[in-house]
Amino acid sequence: MSRPDFPSLLYRDQPTGKPIALSVFEDLQLTQLIRSDILEAVLVPCGRENIPLRQELFRAAEKEEFLSHLDALDTALLKTEDLYRAFSEAQSEEETAVIGTFLLSSAIGFMRLAAKDVTYSGDKAKEGGEGFLYCRFRDFFRAELEKEAWKKAEEELSSLLPLLNEIDTYSFRVHGKEISFRVGGGESYLDRLRSCAADLALDPPDEPLFLPRQLSPVILDAFGKAHPEEFGKFRAFYEKNRTLFPEELLSYRLPIGFLLAFTHLFEKVRAHGIPLTYPALTDERTIRITEAYDISLFAKNEYDIVPNDVVFTGDEPFFYLTGANGGGKTTYLRTVGIALTLLLLGCPLPCASAVVCVPSGIFTHFPRDERFEGTGRFVEENRRVEKILAEMDSDSVVLLNETYSTTNEENAVEMTEKLADLLWDKKIFGLYITHQHSLKESAIPYLNVLIDENDSNRRTFKIARQRSTGGSFAVDVLKRYALTKEALEERFGSGVL
Repeated sequence: MSRPDFPSLLYRDQPTGKPIALSVFEDLQLTQLIRSDILEAVLVPCGRENIPLRQELFRAAEKEEFLSHLDALDTALLKTEDLYRAFSEAQSEEETAVIGTFLLSSAIGFMRLAAKDVTYSGDKAKEGGEGFLYCRFRDFFRAELEKEAWKKAEEELSSLLPLLNEIDTYSFRVHGKEISFRVGGGESYLDRLRSCAADLALDPPDEPLFLPRQLSPVILDAFGKAHPEEFGKFRAFYEKNRTLFPEELLSYRLPIGFLLAFTHLFEKVRAHGIPLTYPALTDERTIRITEAYDISLFAKNEYDIVPNDVVFTGDEPFFYLTGANGGGKTTYLRTVGIALTLLLLGCPLPCASAVVCVPSGIFTHFPRDERFEGTGRFVEENRRVEKILAEMDSDSVVLLNETYSTTNEENAVEMTEKLADLLWDKKIFGLYITHQHSLKESAIPYLNVLIDENDSNRRTFKIARQRSTGGSFAVDVLKRYALTKEALEERFGSGVL
């Protein structure tokens, strides 16, 4: 039987964009909230055509029915993955045949589950229509199970089930060791579940094709020797259907894990009073997000997060971000990066509202505390910048956090100005956190950390727009220590300056 094309659960068409580097997720500290292997399943951005379809999956996962269904699919795949691993490591004919039979049974169990109606029941799933990605996934497995090979395999598997139930207690002497095990008898977990379901007037759980038993190689070997006729049936089934198991099933583990992991993260976001918004997409070259939150702070158990607005336009796509240390510059940079990364993943954004054009990708350059294999830190910084410049395009987002901070002041100013001017000229969306105070006046606008006018020592973690540096850092320091002209005149009288 020829292999069918298994449909993606996350993309309508095979994505063609450039992958987001895993280092972006690390810089934004999303790897503190989501496992790296799950993030690797979605490194290629959605693209505008896929974002609404991916958003439908997350909207569906807000409903308990669909979320429970995803959990069940994940559990079924985990079992299948474990059986496949055991099957790959089988060391005897008996072990290969029996585990191979279990493996096919587990695969059919997953396919039956995937073919069930849930949430989008009755939807025709036309191209781009409601529930397209999930309905295509569901309908694919419905069609597969209607194929003669799968029908026959499922029928034969059902006839093999009684063989396990007939076995009660057996003792074997293998390699000088006495081995006893009991398979049948007593009330099983399935019996208890049926009893509970009956007490609650619920439908009983489905009968599995095989009971979930983990038999060791020694026991399987003993079973084959003690019951050659029964084992022969397993061997015959396996030999007949050995090419039927589709390894492609296992590829759904990470996409389903992605949906579950982010859905559970979003549940936590909502539980802490942070709004989630499905952004409105626009063709206008603009990014406008109100009250955006840096949810990476959850990894530090910080939940009292100050929101900030994010505004980029075609006229002002790029900003310097300045201010004293500890004022929230890096938090703001992560806020922007997280919102736009979640956009590219087709997720809701942690904000009050959002109208955005869809960038082609996102690049970050944060300080790294790592070894550089004989090269200096500055050399490594420069290499990363060159890589960003080589891979970005006019629709990219670039976020820079104190780049060139490891060289001397004169070089840092020169290189910062050169890099920022290049990004500005190319109209790249982005931010550049810099501690350089002697940058030349240019067209590049500034964002700055605000301080509380009533308490100069307290940071508000709010970011505000200003036209140019205008000594912004110095003014910030003067305000903090009450050394501004206004403060001095208030203390010493007018005309003192």
